[in-house]
Amino acid sequence: MKQGITFWALLTLFVSLTASSWADTWKDRLKAELESTYVVSKRAALAPDRITKQGTVLIVKQGGITADLSSDATFSVTKVKYGGDIKEGGGFILFDAKTKSRVFKEGEKVYIIDIDVGDDKVMLKLLTCEMFDVVEKGTTKQKRYKGAIKFEFPKGYLDTLSLVALKAVIDPVVVKESESEEIQTKSISLGQTPEEVEAILGKPEKIVDLGSKITYIYKDLKVIFVDGKVSDVQ
Repeated sequence: MKQGITFWALLTLFVSLTASSWADTWKDRLKAELESTYVVSKRAALAPDRITKQGTVLIVKQGGITADLSSDATFSVTKVKYGGDIKEGGGFILFDAKTKSRVFKEGEKVYIIDIDVGDDKVMLKLLTCEMFDVVEKGTTKQKRYKGAIKFEFPKGYLDTLSLVALKAVIDPVVVKESESEEIQTKSISLGQTPEEVEAILGKPEKIVDLGSKITYIYKDLKVIFVDGKVSDVQ
């Protein structure tokens, strides 16, 4: 009887360790892929506004990302649900209350200062490239702002997601500056397919489907397709 109990106990332990090892493996793999695509910037330990090693620069594509002073104890987290809208999720307090906050603007440039991969989320921690005038105790100082974006996914979904598919979720919110510049050099032409237009402009904010006539609506642009080809741009 004791041998039987020992066998099953060892088998349970083996399965548990194997599952844990697998979870760590895919998270480590995805984190490594992300860090090779988005190079993390380094900051001075005692001077959070000073960049010691510059990494990838991102362009904010979607507003509504809350940020706090880089030296603030609070780190605001903005949630982006898979297939859903961006939503401020509040902040978590490290050891003190926050003093000032702002919202990242569309087109603003930011560094990545940390990447975290969890069971059902990928979090990017961001820091502004620009310095801002901040008045503290009557003195104006140059400060940066930091904020986090947490991309949330259904349970059991993220471990099978490819980097390409993950970037397709991240890019509409924040995109690499180099890739943004490449997109801007491309133009929409008559005869292009919806897939070709999305490769250049990304997913539209709204689609009006009238059968043979489909309209892609972007922030400052409308692309009209007739029979699956671009017929007009407004």
